[in-house]
Amino acid sequence: MKKKVTGLILCMVIVLVMGIIGVLRNRPKPGITRCLLIGCDRFVSMHGTEPAGANNVETMEALLSDFLPENTTVIRQLNGPGTVAGFEQIVADAFRKAKDEDISLIYMSTHGVLEDGEDGQRMALLLSDGTEEERLYPEAIREALDRIPGRKMLILDACHSGAMIGCGWDGKNWFESSDYRVLVSCGALEESWFWNTETDEYTGTGYFTAAMDRALRASDPEQIDPNGSGRVSLRELTERLRGIHGASEVYCWPEASWEGLFEIPSDRKTGSHLQGVSFGEAAVDGDAVILPIHFRAGEAVRVMYQLVPGRNGTWDFERAVRLPDREKTGLIRGLLSPGDKDRKIRLTAGTLGEEGRALVQIISFSGDALTPSVEAGTVISMNNE
Repeated sequence: MKKKVTGLILCMVIVLVMGIIGVLRNRPKPGITRCLLIGCDRFVSMHGTEPAGANNVETMEALLSDFLPENTTVIRQLNGPGTVAGFEQIVADAFRKAKDEDISLIYMSTHGVLEDGEDGQRMALLLSDGTEEERLYPEAIREALDRIPGRKMLILDACHSGAMIGCGWDGKNWFESSDYRVLVSCGALEESWFWNTETDEYTGTGYFTAAMDRALRASDPEQIDPNGSGRVSLRELTERLRGIHGASEVYCWPEASWEGLFEIPSDRKTGSHLQGVSFGEAAVDGDAVILPIHFRAGEAVRVMYQLVPGRNGTWDFERAVRLPDREKTGLIRGLLSPGDKDRKIRLTAGTLGEEGRALVQIISFSGDALTPSVEAGTVISMNNE
């Protein structure tokens, strides 16, 4: 009897092990993430943006390499393609090996334009290599990506990019499908800002791309991953971007997606002078507005606040006011020591401009050349209660 029981237990163990092996064999294999990063700086019909597009691509390449799985591959394409056919070809080449379990990510930094048509305004991205230039419409992007198996992620740093998903105006969402995730830098009627070397001393990435880098690298865990999952969803990233990127309104599709897209590494390096930036609720005080700000300086750093008035529905950077931080180290005002900082910025009606609103940006400076970098921004107005 004892031998029979032992034999029965052994058989049960073998069946259980075989079952586990079968489940493991049938479990879906983790997919591969492939990324195509396109940055256009040289245009035929519009002003150039060099080096913002190239720097955007460089920033995104480093960001995706750090916050996506190890089996992620990244392809860069700078100043081109200049035609829709060229776009379709590089997309096909980049994602030729994609399978149903894979993710194909496209990032584009370029000009976005609105044009009048028979059915009203429509939006297009400019494809340009400085010699050839064509307009890339949402339906052409959708058609090219529909040929690729698996899930697709589209990230756009371009003016009017919200028109791609019907955000910022009463328009069509061209990517309304469970196969797509989309993140755009601004609404359909908004501009997406960058540092222009011809008119501004600042050189670097576009404001949105820089904000995305800051959101993932320099946010406190509860700011970027409030549920503590170790992964950042499209919804979590969008909400954080809306909290620190004031130059335009960030939108995404689908708005309520909690699917983890980015992984937070255990050895995350901030890559930023300031961490945990947060803006409190602005309050009207007579003819002024008071904005509370909190952040943490990871090292000694110079900080300035840029106040950009609103004018004619856009930001008037030419009339921006720049104020150094009140802290002093030695004789240098604006040079901060490491540690937590709480500030209250007071903006008068004159600073807010004719629209009664302003973009407030926190800018840090690094190196002997004091290279500036926008750490965060928000919008305040006399209507803030």
